[in-house]
Formats: sequence, C-alpha cells, structure tokens
Amino acid sequence: MRSHAYLIRSERYYDLEDRLQQMLQGAPRDQILALIGQQHIVNKIELMSGEWRLLFAINEPYKPIFGGRKRFARMMVAPDQLAGLFSGLWRHELHDRWRPIAYGLTTLTLAMPLASGLLGVLILEENEDWLYQPPVNELSAIGIDTFRLLEPHYRALLEQEDYLGLARLATDHADSTVEFSTTRWLSLRQACLEQDPELAKVFDRRLIGPDEYEGIIKGLGEVIDPEEQPSLDSWLRVHAPRGRYALYFRDIRVERLVQVSKAS
Repeated sequence: MRSHAYLIRSERYYDLEDRLQQMLQGAPRDQILALIGQQHIVNKIELMSGEWRLLFAINEPYKPIFGGRKRFARMMVAPDQLAGLFSGLWRHELHDRWRPIAYGLTTLTLAMPLASGLLGVLILEENEDWLYQPPVNELSAIGIDTFRLLEPHYRALLEQEDYLGLARLATDHADSTVEFSTTRWLSLRQACLEQDPELAKVFDRRLIGPDEYEGIIKGLGEVIDPEEQPSLDSWLRVHAPRGRYALYFRDIRVERLVQVSKAS
C-alpha cells in the first residue's frame, strides 16, 4: 500500500485541525479530502510502500496511524511542527541512508524548508484500487541495501499473513520481477518438488534473505526447462548475475486462501 503526502495551506489546516484529528481515527479518506477541499491542497506527493513505513517509524511523536484491517497509513504535521519532520528527513534521506528506496521522500524533503510555517502536512493511504488489481504469481528480487532497510517491515507483514501488503511492498522496491501464469508457477513448484525437495521449501517460506541467494539461483537453474519457463530462464541469465538479492516468492493461491479465512 502506498500513501500520499498532502501539503495544505496553513490557514485551512488550522481551521480543520481538531476535526481532522478526530476523523483520522476512522473516517474514509475521500471524506477527509472532501472536507479539506482540493483548492486548499498545494501539492500531493506519492510515497511508496516502504517510504511511508520508514517515515512513520522515526516520527512516533506525531502519532501515525497505520496497520490493521482498515489498511490506514495516516499522519498529521501542523505548520509550526514541520521543523521536527524536516530534521528527521534530512538526517535519514538526504544523508543517503534511505537512498535505496527514496522517491517521493526526496521531493518531500526538498519541499520542507519552503513550506515551514506556511503549509501543514497530511499523509493518507492511497485509495483501494490496488486491492482489486488482478494478482499474479511473482518472483521479486530485492537489493541488499533495500532489504536491510525494510526487512523488519517485510517480516512483520509475513508474520501477520498480510500477503497482499507484503507483495505490494516487495514489488514497489524490487530491482526486478518475474511474473508467472498459474500453469507455469505450478509447473515450477512441481519441478522443484521432484528434483530438489529442499529447494521447493522456498515457496512456503516466501521471503528469502540475500545470504541464501546464490544457492537458490543455482538450484532454479538446474531444475527448470527453458522452453517451459522462458521468462525465468531469461531472468536467470540476464538479471540474476548482476548482484545478490533477497527474494520474495508470491503465491496468489495462498493469498486467496488467507483472505477467505480472515473473511469467515
């Protein structure tokens, strides 16, 4: 799940501050935005799935709201409190600590000195359209630096069995991704079971750290039929040798089973 940082004119922010704080706990995002009014929003900056998680982690004094079945990612920062937000962004983002995952954060960081005292910041989760996109089986390769930054968040989502959220986080910050039809995914899994049962366990583990990368890549190369798995074969030859990655194995059957289980 991604989010957006809305830069709101200070006079409008202060007029609505108390109401917004109350609404942030449970009101629909569209209702919050309608209350503010588009004419009072100076800018809207998209934050990728990992960006807002890192931002929230260092800004607990602003009482961010996130997680849970409602899939919220919300935080308010008043115009007279921007100095603290900017200080944290400066230390972590502009000093390259967050460079592997920084996209919208860079824009937000550079906007802060100009906005101080003039604008308030409201962060809201994106709309739910992403939840209804057709899911695909995927193998995502995540760079080592990115994995080190986001590993606690990957692990937390895995423990919560929030596989939709985990897939979004993995693909948002992956260096490369291989997509599989259901037929090819099941064929790959079966080939691993028959030829290398130990390798087949990665499908159930889902998230694999970089320290196991070379062995898994070697194993996949030995079990696949290039004619049956042309996309994976191409990725193994072209992309896999470029580095050492963490891997996320996305199985949409598991996602569906968990969704049905939680809904019942």
